[in-house]
Amino acid sequence: MYVPRHNQLEDRAALLAYMRAYSFAALASAGPGGLMATHLPFVIEEQDGEITLLAHMAKANPQWRDFAAGAEAMVIFMQPHAYVSPRLYDSRQNVPTWNYVAVHAYGRPALIEERAAKLALQEKLIRQHDADYLAQMAELPASYIDAKLAAIVSFSLAVTRIEARYKLSQDKNPAERERIARELEASGDSVAAETARLMREYKP
Repeated sequence: MYVPRHNQLEDRAALLAYMRAYSFAALASAGPGGLMATHLPFVIEEQDGEITLLAHMAKANPQWRDFAAGAEAMVIFMQPHAYVSPRLYDSRQNVPTWNYVAVHAYGRPALIEERAAKLALQEKLIRQHDADYLAQMAELPASYIDAKLAAIVSFSLAVTRIEARYKLSQDKNPAERERIARELEASGDSVAAETARLMREYKP
């Protein structure tokens, strides 16, 4: 990913928090059939400075077969984003652009095949998004759970490198940045408002 110096962010804790906040991401890989991408909810774990991404996909999805080759894959986190009008700049000699945050995490996916480990991953994902459902899940017949687990492929991805671009008008003067942030906040669009919040948080 092309990342100009003024858009770089190397704060590991901030990147980890960002990935957790926007954990629905795209897994991209290349195999015999060419490039493939699947959009998945991820669990993001960190231990002893190492970041691991955990997810699952339908067994019917052929992408998981690419993992056997041991090739590197990429997980793309990309939210929020917003259009920026050139009318918000001091000079009329400007063009439209887009503010956004994107993080690319690279690593080699590894299958999780043991039943207990697959179930534990599903419980982590549920706890992350709908913890109240865990009690209901505990009442489901083991045969039903087994059938559901058999229909998915679970995997982990140990992150070996991260690229991040925080394109938030850092190259503009304070007055222009404030004008843009206010415009996004007033838009009524929650995604644009979140972009404005990040603009204020990550000032140059």
